[in-house]
Amino acid sequence: MNLEEAKAHKKELDGINRKHSEILQQFETNGMGLVPDNIRTTPEWQKAKQDFDRSFAELRKFNAWFVKEFRKKKKQIKC
Repeated sequence: MNLEEAKAHKKELDGINRKHSEILQQFETNGMGLVPDNIRTTPEWQKAKQDFDRSFAELRKFNAWFVKEFRKKKKQIKC
C-alpha cells in the first residue's frame, strides 16, 4: 500500500468511526454527560456501542501501522 492509498483508507476509516460516534451520541445522557444504565441495557445502545468500539479499534490499529510504516519510508527517502 502506498501513501496515497493509505491516506484514502484512513479517511474511509475516519468516516466510518465518525458515523458510529454520531449514532452513539444520539442517545440520551444525564446531567454529567453519561448514558443512564436503563439506556445502556437496550439492544439498540449495545449494538451502537459495539459498532463504535469495533470501528475505533480498527482505526487505532490502522493508525499504529500507518505511523510505523511511513516513518520508516520517510527516513529512507531522506538518506
